[in-house]
Amino acid sequence: MISRKKVVRVVALGAALAVVGSGALSGCSDAQPSDGPQSASFTYWSMWKEGEPQQKVIAEAIEDFTAETGIEVDVQWSGREVMKQIQPRLEAGNPPDLFDQSGSGVWGTFGSNNGVQGLADVYESTPIGESEKIGDLIPASLAELYTTEDGEPLLVPYSVTGVTTWYNCLTDKVDAPLTWDDFTALADELKAEGRPAIAVDGDVAYYEMYWLAHSVARHGGAHVLDAVAADATGEAAEDPAILAAVEDLWPLLQGGYLPDDFAGTTYPAQQTAWADGSSGAAFLAMGAWAPSETGSALEKSGIDVDSTIEYCSMPYPTVEGGKGNDLTWVDDFGFAIPSKARNSDAAKEFIRYFMGKDTLQAFATDSASLASRGDLEVPAQLTDFAAQVASSAETSQLVPNLDGSAVNSTWSGEVLYPTVADLFNKKFESPEAFVAALKQRTIDTLAAQG
Repeated sequence: MISRKKVVRVVALGAALAVVGSGALSGCSDAQPSDGPQSASFTYWSMWKEGEPQQKVIAEAIEDFTAETGIEVDVQWSGREVMKQIQPRLEAGNPPDLFDQSGSGVWGTFGSNNGVQGLADVYESTPIGESEKIGDLIPASLAELYTTEDGEPLLVPYSVTGVTTWYNCLTDKVDAPLTWDDFTALADELKAEGRPAIAVDGDVAYYEMYWLAHSVARHGGAHVLDAVAADATGEAAEDPAILAAVEDLWPLLQGGYLPDDFAGTTYPAQQTAWADGSSGAAFLAMGAWAPSETGSALEKSGIDVDSTIEYCSMPYPTVEGGKGNDLTWVDDFGFAIPSKARNSDAAKEFIRYFMGKDTLQAFATDSASLASRGDLEVPAQLTDFAAQVASSAETSQLVPNLDGSAVNSTWSGEVLYPTVADLFNKKFESPEAFVAALKQRTIDTLAAQG
């Protein structure tokens, strides 16, 4: 667990997010979700596993909630595949009453089939013991990331995550933000010192994809890969932004800029070697969970985190004339309620309890995560990322799912990720060959989908 002392106050996050607008759900009533008959218990399937920092905070919150309200919680610590377990139960009419997952995951699985309830009434309620509405505490820019067909938010997020570019302030002084030309010049300097610029676990194609998808978005905006994922002709793969992105990455992938063994190790070897400095790699494209994951790994190895790494991050480098230079790739984790939940009233009461200031602050601190409430403290490891989120919020450029998964998750998993893995493993003779492969694989996969 990351040390509790590494917490700082960052008011800019809440203030800047508020610029985007709050009260988007103001047309709803002021009634609390608990009005009417109250269930004595509910079932909750969580994405966290026993022993994880997040699970420990939630488990403690459940105990306190039951002591305060008398509502029993039948909790199952299901892990990351929780939605695969919920789907058959939902079809059978007997799902859990509450679950948590990333907003992109909830929307991708249940958003198009009305599998989850709209939660506007929760946003119009207050955390238990407080007077300000949840919808005013969670900025509209987050609430509106994922909505039902009726425009209601389908998730009550408790933390904000996203993908950023990490480096160690103790060993590398970076005058961020950087342009792509700045970044490649720095990569050349690192190579001359015998250090790789990029750390990546080669057995996780999704992590390799972070580099390509970010680059595509910088050149062409947020939805270039969405268009490819939906185009059965494959012609969208010929968008100039894709070729430009591959051309940017191409020199770095041809040798000397990644750890020599990156493709032959098993996750999380490379991100841990980046964190402890043993690989010498400077930059890690990773989610906002990187400090929590790598910090825990260092502690388990008996390494003092604070003397080894100071977590800093910067926006992915910008490109000249880029349509997506201002965007930040974000997602969130939060609570959702299946459409056929039998005890949703009690589940909503727990959401109200968990969104309370003290409980949510404990979650953010102990799990080194960025709370969704703009009035809470930010862990020091996420100060830079919080500033990125706030900056992009000011220009309405908080964007989820740069990888096309919101449009067609099968395409992302079966086409984009393995094709990017082939790019990183130097299986293409040229950037144009990558584009040709992406196009043909898209045609084949979408044809098979019908």
